[in-house]
Amino acid sequence: MPKNNYLKLARLAFMMNGQSASSIPVTFTLLKVFDSVLTPDEVDFLLEMGSEPLTSNQIFKKVTIASEKASEIFASLISKGIIWSEVRNSTEFFTVSPIMLGWFEVYLCNGSRAPEKKQFAQWLTRLFNSWKKYNITPIRQIRNWNNKRNAPHNVIKPARTAKNIVINEAIVPDTSQVMPSTSINELIARYGDEGLIAVVHCFCRQWKSLEGIECRLKMPLEACIVLGKFSQHAVKYGFGRFITKDQAMQIIDDINKKGGVHVVWHDKDQIDNEEIAICNCCWDCCGVLGSYNRGINSLHFKTYYYAYVLNLDKCTSCGLCSKYCPVMAITLHEDKPVIDNNKCIGCLQCYHKCKKGVIAIQYKEREVFLPLLKSSQTRIS
Repeated sequence: MPKNNYLKLARLAFMMNGQSASSIPVTFTLLKVFDSVLTPDEVDFLLEMGSEPLTSNQIFKKVTIASEKASEIFASLISKGIIWSEVRNSTEFFTVSPIMLGWFEVYLCNGSRAPEKKQFAQWLTRLFNSWKKYNITPIRQIRNWNNKRNAPHNVIKPARTAKNIVINEAIVPDTSQVMPSTSINELIARYGDEGLIAVVHCFCRQWKSLEGIECRLKMPLEACIVLGKFSQHAVKYGFGRFITKDQAMQIIDDINKKGGVHVVWHDKDQIDNEEIAICNCCWDCCGVLGSYNRGINSLHFKTYYYAYVLNLDKCTSCGLCSKYCPVMAITLHEDKPVIDNNKCIGCLQCYHKCKKGVIAIQYKEREVFLPLLKSSQTRIS
């Protein structure tokens, strides 16, 4: 590909980074990911379209490509997940998506295993591996400082258990509790009443599957949930299918039992904006949690709980709490759990997995920052 086209790809990458509160480094490997999917005409179309929400008529008036070809390119870019739609007052507007969370996830979420998807997955793996090269001193310290000073963009919201949760009181499996309004169940109930819930393939597991890698926790491929206005886009353009509240809760329950974590994503990656998706993933596959465990990225979550050891004498040393903790906040000392509350992200997996009442949880809204791990600290390669 000619150098001037790579310069265009770089312009496109910076424009897409501007669509989100978070951004990813624009490197040559990232441009190769773009190049594996987009044609030169599609790149030109996107650059001429710009980043502002526009109707299709406004877009076709703005771009200089012949109308018949422009319509074909426009449809192609929607199918590739790089142009998103939103209905406002019965009018459909289109905008260029962010890179991640955005285009990467949507491109793979329809479950296709076409050759071009596999090529994309291969370049994506190279991209993530290339980020690992920057996990050295002093770059690691600079990245940690920069990521810590930014506001969190993703939110850990546990699913409701059979019990409720009492605010500001310790919780053990036998108590009666009251759930705060920040639960996954509340989100599903709210959007389900509006008929705005859809299920799509998990980007992370689909990516790994295309690379021939099986999830260690045996999570299903079709398991991530999109909400609200984005569910309409996902279904209309063939990325997912509408499901009921009961079906959504069954997915949440199944993922919970397998050891998954529920991360809520917001429009433009800003937690003050409306929710657009619930990522149901694990410490192995997840582009966020899995990359942390591989020493690729740091974590910055908003969360609502922390766990602590309450009844150590009841512990049978099964080790499930440590095995399923997605951020290695639980270590075993003489086969008994020790929880680092500074690392606990409040996913409640340890609480769910322990059947002996060893672990209790406490409601506390807070931010948790986990710095980039040194290579010697990583959980998986």
